[in-house]
Amino acid sequence: MTSRERIRATLRRQEPDRVPRVEQSFWPETLARWRREGMAEDVSPGELFDLDPFINVGLDHSLRLPEETVDETVDWVLERDADGVVYKRWKSKYGPPSEVDTLIKTRSDWERYRERLQPDPARVSDGVRQAITDAAAAGQFCTISPGEPVWWTLRTLGTENALLTLATDPDFFANMLAHQAVLNIALTRQLLEEGFRPDGILFSSDLCYRNGMLFSPASYRRYMVEYHREIASLCHENDMFLILHCDGDVREFIPLLIEAGFDCIEPLEARAGNDVRELKPLYGGRISFFGNISMDVLATGDRHLIKHEVTSKVAAAKVDGGYIHQSDHSVPPTVSFDSYCFWMDLAREVGQYE
Repeated sequence: MTSRERIRATLRRQEPDRVPRVEQSFWPETLARWRREGMAEDVSPGELFDLDPFINVGLDHSLRLPEETVDETVDWVLERDADGVVYKRWKSKYGPPSEVDTLIKTRSDWERYRERLQPDPARVSDGVRQAITDAAAAGQFCTISPGEPVWWTLRTLGTENALLTLATDPDFFANMLAHQAVLNIALTRQLLEEGFRPDGILFSSDLCYRNGMLFSPASYRRYMVEYHREIASLCHENDMFLILHCDGDVREFIPLLIEAGFDCIEPLEARAGNDVRELKPLYGGRISFFGNISMDVLATGDRHLIKHEVTSKVAAAKVDGGYIHQSDHSVPPTVSFDSYCFWMDLAREVGQYE
């Protein structure tokens, strides 16, 4: 099977030739460490460990505001993005940028800028089209990210302000969702009408934290699920999959995602309490799982612990398909090259189907 065929079969919850092995993110410091520990300079981890490529390309779903550098020191830079959100980014070390300020804080701010979310063919670049074409030709799985409405609203308003708005002025919150959802659907339809068919949509939306969902299930059902159902329907009508990347404890969220029509949830952070050995028997017939190999365990370097982590989780999760093998978020520099090699050897061994 090609990587594309393997991942597509898995997302249909069918057994492929083997469990797909994917890794979407290695920290730069991790690769620097591994090269000091013996990994060749001229090879990537994907090539070395025969990982299945997972290609994702983004579509421009922003407000198209001017991007600018707000402030800068030798250690960090403050940058305003196309949605008016100011982030602090460290120059010398890897890590997610931290939100500092937002341009849109109130309903009047939103009303001033919301017409900037109009669909426009130029929001889909030629690079997106080429990536979809190239991935299909190479037998690689490819998704697009046209903008997930809930996460976009949370980050554009600022998480704390957005959640307060959801509680005190939910119609305002819902109006932002609706405008982003219209753009999301329009951009996806544009690609499809042009004859470009990615394998799915990947929503990167951290709608949970370490203790659970950022909002109640009732709020999700009342204000958000309809937009996810609409994009799920569009995906399924066109033989595409809908995948959610969501950090944090997703255990309460999973039944809601199944209701909405999501096909897969990742990365299943182990340190937040997610365990595919428990989740697979509960939901494995209705949603696929992606990730969950604890980097905290890998960082110990203890081969006994690593073997138990990898073999027990893969053995449980691969039954009847529906499991893509990956870390529970990304591979940090606390993981040695030796531990990663040992992990991949185990994954190859236990990931085979009869």
